[in-house]
Amino acid sequence: MFEVLGVKQAQVVKALAAKGLKFSKASLSRVATQADWPKTCDSKAIKAAIAEYLKELGATSEQLTDLFTWYEPNKNAQPEVEYEDPEPEMLTANAKKFFKLRRDPFENEITSEDDLFLVDAHRIILEDMLTAANAGSMIALYGECGSGKTIIRRTFIHQVQQDHPDVILIQPARLDRRKITAESISTAICRALQIKHKPSAEERDAAIEEALIESANNGHLHLMVIDEAHDLSADMIKLLKRIWELTHGFRRVMGIVLIGQSELAKKLSGQHVREFSWRCNQIKMQPLGIYVPEYIRHKLSRVGVDADKIFTEDALSAIRGKCMGRIRHGIALDDAELDRSYPLNVNTWLAKAMNAAAQIGEQQITESLVLKV
Repeated sequence: MFEVLGVKQAQVVKALAAKGLKFSKASLSRVATQADWPKTCDSKAIKAAIAEYLKELGATSEQLTDLFTWYEPNKNAQPEVEYEDPEPEMLTANAKKFFKLRRDPFENEITSEDDLFLVDAHRIILEDMLTAANAGSMIALYGECGSGKTIIRRTFIHQVQQDHPDVILIQPARLDRRKITAESISTAICRALQIKHKPSAEERDAAIEEALIESANNGHLHLMVIDEAHDLSADMIKLLKRIWELTHGFRRVMGIVLIGQSELAKKLSGQHVREFSWRCNQIKMQPLGIYVPEYIRHKLSRVGVDADKIFTEDALSAIRGKCMGRIRHGIALDDAELDRSYPLNVNTWLAKAMNAAAQIGEQQITESLVLKV
């Protein structure tokens, strides 16, 4: 009813206070979502006051009849998502010329460390990945397409190669992750540790275990990194857990990092891989959120452009707004905010806005223009 009349809970609480009824917004929220009334309140008086207030705002007698009737939410109902990711759009040649861009800031844009835009959440993920090597733990990093997983992986590998020569990275080279087998994993370990080819699988496995222990004794850490891990089979995930269990004394000799799309989280929730999942730290890539304006300024500065000369402040906020949606759970449950401000989506909305501005010859992009694309 609040939604139908466009009434905020804070307004209702204020109206109750004007009638001398003390009732908090938190209590009203519990009543609306769970039919949970505080034991110490005068619920009869509060119900009457709310009904009277809503009637003054235009609620009909029929609408007020079942105002406080509790509807048990349908647990099988699927939430309704009010958002669609934008269709990818490239910056046009006309837009690049109009805004005097040396190159497209959104295409193959990472060429050095200076091009990276990292927030605290990204740095924590990088630290967690390094911890996986130090502690021999397991991590699964997952996120939407375009959320920055590949950049995180490339950054981590670069940092390891630059600053952590004691860490040996093991990366299976099979392009089709669905076809990764025990032999693929063994081959990757042999390649990383320079183990000579063995004629039989048993000899090879024995040589791998011996080489890992010897390498650990020499002060090396080992970390297996597999991207596109959402394509791994359940049997392969269980095999990785058995490899992870290899120890030398009290130390595990290898950590594991899986990187994949959101389907990876669904796969790890399956019963067949529960032993892996229980021991694996699952991390979800977060959207840029409040850092969207800062991200935009950084991206354009890397091609020699001041974002504040092209975008007004409210236009930068509007770009973030274009990435926001809602998840509606139906009656008796609060709606949830959906934040899709991942780098790919932000880049797409920027390209759309700049293309539109260039087409009409508008030097400065305003909130109004952003909302029209």
